[in-house]
Amino acid sequence: MRTTVDHFATAEAVALDQARGLARTIADTLTAMYPSAAYLVLERDEDDADVLWLHSIRDVTGHVLCDFEPPSALPELTDAELRLAWGELDPQRPTDLLHLVRRLEDAGGRFDFLPDSAAREDDPGDSGPSLLCLLLCDQAEPGLWDWGGDAILRPYSAPRPPAGPISQA
Repeated sequence: MRTTVDHFATAEAVALDQARGLARTIADTLTAMYPSAAYLVLERDEDDADVLWLHSIRDVTGHVLCDFEPPSALPELTDAELRLAWGELDPQRPTDLLHLVRRLEDAGGRFDFLPDSAAREDDPGDSGPSLLCLLLCDQAEPGLWDWGGDAILRPYSAPRPPAGPISQA
């Protein structure tokens, strides 16, 4: 079966729109489990940059609310509507959360870089941002405001700060 370029582009746009909706479901789920959660922190595999891993859940200051190493069950999700949205997957299982995160990226979505304000001294990586994140609340700021273009998955975000005066040297 052949398809047209236009049909394929439409399918990609629909998939990305659905990925944005699923990112919102994940954000709402994690903040229902951890009310002060601001970032779902993700890490690229050091041997295979195409593979993402769950790192932690943090508040706006970078305090770790959940460390995924070692993986353990997340708190119970009491919101019935959110629980229903997960279908056969279990929001308490980190493996199911990881599966969805990877599918978001497979659909063309891009995650934000973790901002310096939420970074910790013991974070992996060398120079430059190495951790990615999904913003979970409207106090969370991205590491780079203009990253990811239309493909960025940003279900929530703090207001963008106003641009400062342009200095002339």
